[in-house]
Amino acid sequence: MRVIRLGRAVLCLVIATSAACSRKPASIRVSPRKIVLYGIERSQRLTAQLLDSKGNPIEGGKVTWASSKPEIAAVDDAGRVVGKSEGKSNVTASAGEISSGVPVEVVDAAAIEIVPGQAVLVGPAGTTLALVSKVKGSKNQTVPLSPTWKSSDEKVVKVTPDGTLTSVGNGRASISAQLGDLEGAVEITVMLRDISKLEVRPATALVRVGDSQRFEVVAFGPDGVRLENAIAQFRSSNPAVATIDGAGVASGIAAGTATIHADLAGQAAEATLIVN
Repeated sequence: MRVIRLGRAVLCLVIATSAACSRKPASIRVSPRKIVLYGIERSQRLTAQLLDSKGNPIEGGKVTWASSKPEIAAVDDAGRVVGKSEGKSNVTASAGEISSGVPVEVVDAAAIEIVPGQAVLVGPAGTTLALVSKVKGSKNQTVPLSPTWKSSDEKVVKVTPDGTLTSVGNGRASISAQLGDLEGAVEITVMLRDISKLEVRPATALVRVGDSQRFEVVAFGPDGVRLENAIAQFRSSNPAVATIDGAGVASGIAAGTATIHADLAGQAAEATLIVN
């Protein structure tokens, strides 16, 4: 009886194995379904799973990989996709007569710059400051992309999707701007203090066309004590004459005069920039 039972067990195993082996791949599931690579020579790996006609995985199958434009996105035997130049391609996983493709886009984004590069956010809770991100390509060209913003500590400072900061509590936090695995970051220090007066220095400046001038914000508390390293929201009254960035650096564009405005926590101050 033991021999008979063993024989039946072996027979059942053979039948089950044969049934599993007889399943043929009907489709290929590739993950992820789309790739965007931010940066030349950046990479991401694709995975492929063979499925039978019922959508069940088939173990042990092998697929081959190919790119429609390897000069844009190359792929190796393991499914690792590497961006080679800006553009779009299609990477295909194949097994016999079945295949599945994934669209791949390569964006020439090499770095994310944030202006200002560091900031002390002075004022009562709720004080705001807009950060500006600049995505640069491999040739230092500006890339028109908007990153995702994130604060390392929202109990100190929060950040909106457009990069506007709002102070919450005293302390330090890192604000990051991300595109895929590309990231830029800035350190923000929050000082919850009331501000009674604001000044912009120098009060008057003279530059040539093409040159720049840095303006400094000086904030004072109700007790008259100077609050160090404060930074405000800057704007130029005449961008055709002079522009100014978030760090307070004004650039002469054309001959003329522009008023530099600074705003912080409900306080405002002005300076004059003459371009010749």
